[in-house]
Amino acid sequence: MSELLLCRIAGVLSALVLAAAAVWCLRLNPANLSKYEPWPRNRLAGLLIGWAVLAVCVPHAAVVSPGFLQPLLWPLAVVAPVLCYFYVDYLTARAVGGAMIFWSYYLVHKGFELHTPMLAVPAVLGWGFGVAGIWISGKPCALRDWIRLCAKSGLWRGVSAAYLLVLAAVTLLAVVLTKGV
Repeated sequence: MSELLLCRIAGVLSALVLAAAAVWCLRLNPANLSKYEPWPRNRLAGLLIGWAVLAVCVPHAAVVSPGFLQPLLWPLAVVAPVLCYFYVDYLTARAVGGAMIFWSYYLVHKGFELHTPMLAVPAVLGWGFGVAGIWISGKPCALRDWIRLCAKSGLWRGVSAAYLLVLAAVTLLAVVLTKGV
């Protein structure tokens, strides 16, 4: 599978996830807040998201890892989320934050590598998304607070959903415009 095809598949999947997140955000309201407020602390979702993100990260980490650590990367990627399941609070928030960081890195890196036209637009939007991921990873209760804000404020809900939809559209546009090296 070529690098360009892999990037296009990842871009389309990312745009679909971002659009789904925007729709979910628009559906938040005070009536269903009690259903979604505990979600950032869900351990099973955090375990599954953590495994998925680490599975994507290991090939990238293998390039920069010291030689003695390379044979341990896959076992650590399998065991670390399980240990986190038992010992880390706000596991889903941390896993989502890590996914956001990795996604923004991937968007910008592949854009440079594959010479995406008008890369400044997806890069700036991606960096904003990555900064939000860093914020959530560093302070995981921020995801819960964001869910509360979106449920209670139509402005927060609208702006958040609009950002996610614009990011999804720009990602799809970048996928279409990128011709490769």
